[in-house]
Amino acid sequence: MPQKRDWKDWLGFDSARGDDAPEERQDGTAKSGSGRIRPTAAIAVAIAVGLLVWLLLIKGGGDDSSSESDKTSSQPKAVSVVSESELLGALKGTGYPIYWAGPRVEVGYEVSRPSSDRTFIRYLPKGEEAGSEKQFLTVGSYRQSDPLAQIQELGQKPGAVLVQAAGGGAAYAEGPDATSAYLAFPGVDTQIEVFDPKGGEALELIRSGAIVPVG
Repeated sequence: MPQKRDWKDWLGFDSARGDDAPEERQDGTAKSGSGRIRPTAAIAVAIAVGLLVWLLLIKGGGDDSSSESDKTSSQPKAVSVVSESELLGALKGTGYPIYWAGPRVEVGYEVSRPSSDRTFIRYLPKGEEAGSEKQFLTVGSYRQSDPLAQIQELGQKPGAVLVQAAGGGAAYAEGPDATSAYLAFPGVDTQIEVFDPKGGEALELIRSGAIVPVG
């Protein structure tokens, strides 16, 4: 970030010039006007003061607006826990396909959208509150262009697991006991991440065909 210059530097005003030093007459006595600021210096000072006030006003207004904007953009989007019948309504306006692991009993569905291109559905057992730090089955949907090609490429890594999914899709995991597995389908610009705290379970859910679009 460029270093902010002092307002005096913009005018070339030198505060160490010593313009206020008394001038002497030829007879060695000081002039009666000693200590006054010369006209050119007075003009420079007036301009400098005016510019300083202007800069402070502009800075103050800019800071307020940018600060308010930062507050708005940094605020996390609401996290809600909904029932199965309310799930579609909670996902309204996402603009891309959202996936889940199907309905389950005795759970609430925690919906969170930390950004416009990421949506999570977490399966909260009854009694757990929204925002719980515990780990539960979660399906993340990420808007991405041609995610299938990336999944197929990652599946070629040493030790990786690449499996075919129903509907021409493909899934990838870093290993057979990974807690996360990634899934994509042809023609769908959504990459799906399935997380389960029990190792290997995410990949099994994908293999079973349980990961489907909501609705």
